[in-house]
Amino acid sequence: MNGRTLLVKLISSGVIPEPDYALNHLVYRIPPVSVRMRTYALMGLQFDEVASANISLGVEMWTGWRLQMGARSTIGQRCYIDARGGIRLDSDVSVSREACLLTATHVPDDPDFAGELAPIHLERRSWIGVRALLLPGVRVGEGAVVAAGAVVTTDVEPYTIVAGTPARPLRKRREPMRYELDWRPSWY
Repeated sequence: MNGRTLLVKLISSGVIPEPDYALNHLVYRIPPVSVRMRTYALMGLQFDEVASANISLGVEMWTGWRLQMGARSTIGQRCYIDARGGIRLDSDVSVSREACLLTATHVPDDPDFAGELAPIHLERRSWIGVRALLLPGVRVGEGAVVAAGAVVTTDVEPYTIVAGTPARPLRKRREPMRYELDWRPSWY
């Protein structure tokens, strides 16, 4: 019996919890960031550079192995990350606390209430504000800003600041941006 077969057997028999349970009830509570991030990597999350990425305490995550994070990117406390359809954060992306990234929905007119998945892509140096909601299939362009509380239903063009429900362009951001995020606490 190979390792994967054994793991599936142990999960299905209830001896060990399903990966989503472990992510959302055990791993997300590990205080030292370096230990928490290495544990996420062991559970299949994909990091370009695990030593510089940050997922804060209390981030709820579904199908975490479909999340890819670039170098120096960060996800704030109490975010809801639904990665069933796949989520890619390029380098230097900041997702502020309590933001919600959804990759799954239902087809409203389907008589069987069928589900539908679509990936989310946050390009380099994009910034997602507090309590923003990103719906399935959106791309947030390089250097774009999604304001606090915005509901993003369509793609956001590079270096564009959007706000509102649904999110609408407010103005362009100065370009090019050159910063690299360097916020990664030891305990948080």
